[in-house]
Amino acid sequence: MMRRMLLGAAVLLAGCYDSSFGERERTAEPEPSTTTIGELRARFEGSTVAIEGEVTVSGRVTTCDRSGNFYRTLCIESDGAGLEIMAGLDQLHNDYPEGSLLTVRLQGWALGESRGVLQAGRKPSAASGYPTDYIASRPALDRTIVRHDTPLQPLAPAVRTIGELAPPMCGTLVRIEGVRYSPDELSEGHWTGNKRFADESGASIYTYVRSYADFADNEVPAGRCSLTGILQYDGSRYLLKLRDETDCSPL
Repeated sequence: MMRRMLLGAAVLLAGCYDSSFGERERTAEPEPSTTTIGELRARFEGSTVAIEGEVTVSGRVTTCDRSGNFYRTLCIESDGAGLEIMAGLDQLHNDYPEGSLLTVRLQGWALGESRGVLQAGRKPSAASGYPTDYIASRPALDRTIVRHDTPLQPLAPAVRTIGELAPPMCGTLVRIEGVRYSPDELSEGHWTGNKRFADESGASIYTYVRSYADFADNEVPAGRCSLTGILQYDGSRYLLKLRDETDCSPL
């Protein structure tokens, strides 16, 4: 059903900001969305598919690449569903700050999935092991993403327990409260890589931090805390991809 929708005709349905870089042009009245992120996700069949119809979705930006943990991608969310846009450019927080409302034109791109997160980007080459590739062109990105001329309204993360997590939540901004750093084994307590946190019942969730993030070499706090990030699932465990170090807050 999803493949027919994307390959056929159009779907028919009636801060982090650094002002020194300037802003992209905004549009007061962008074209209406033809579908929702949630509907795209519900119809996605699991394998990368090209989008040939005039498909557009809207959502608010939930990520920031300033710290370096999100690399050339940004996530948007609407009504509890998330989409990662494989922009392929740096300093995205200047043009698309957290809380900005975007309309994304998906025609000509591809949908894929990585760690449970629905992605939009270029269709990868046959030899690529990735579900999507970076758009990596400013003109192409400007044709794809339209920023609305509305005030920034950062979304509040959905507060969940570890036991409440489910695959459809992947790609959305989630907060888990009342956990402690509980490493799998004795190791250096730096943020780099995957770090295990556990709640009082022993249920666990992992964080993910790139080695190039500006806080990667900082110590993981030992006390009780809350974690906020973009939810991922690698097939056996849930992870939160932090936006910056403040996404781990002491309680």
